[in-house]
Amino acid sequence: MQTYKVLITGNKYYGLCKAICNIFDSVDYISYHTASRSNNWSLDQASEQTRLADYFVDNDFDIFINNSAIWKFHQVMIAEQVYTKCIDKQKPAHIINIGSTADTGVKGRTWRYPTEKKALKDYNRDLTYMAIGGSNIKTTLISPGSLNTSSVMKKHPDRKLIDTDYIAELVLWLIKQPTYVNINEISLDPIQLGKFARER
Repeated sequence: MQTYKVLITGNKYYGLCKAICNIFDSVDYISYHTASRSNNWSLDQASEQTRLADYFVDNDFDIFINNSAIWKFHQVMIAEQVYTKCIDKQKPAHIINIGSTADTGVKGRTWRYPTEKKALKDYNRDLTYMAIGGSNIKTTLISPGSLNTSSVMKKHPDRKLIDTDYIAELVLWLIKQPTYVNINEISLDPIQLGKFARER
């Protein structure tokens, strides 16, 4: 079976990154490295984003999982840095961006999160066109609704949430797809069972 080297942004002991690392630990064909403040990566700094892209290429990683939602559009900047470096070095790769169904926006609010996730979605869409056209860099956006992380569960104790383990399984499934197939986007939301939509 083909083996893969994966670089993930995020803390391997928390949230979705933890779930992804756990599922990678359960198979023998994936090795991985994480990058976050927990292991001295300051990814809100432009110089560190450049270093991360260099690290990805120089250490011959196959897959980049852009998981950390860092404010001020840094998630988009990180994706751009990794993509540009791969193009410059003519390195095939697969970039998996972790977005959110909040990218549709929230009317009447100034919450920046939806705007930043929409920017990531739009940028990922641009990259998929390049992938289909022959860039040799596959790009996929996974946009889940609310996940069952500890902070979200505390804030919404009665809401149905998506299990991070399920998203991790999707990531593993994506990695195993044929090299000639680009899965452009996956979007999913939890269904609030037993609830009826309120009239507008």
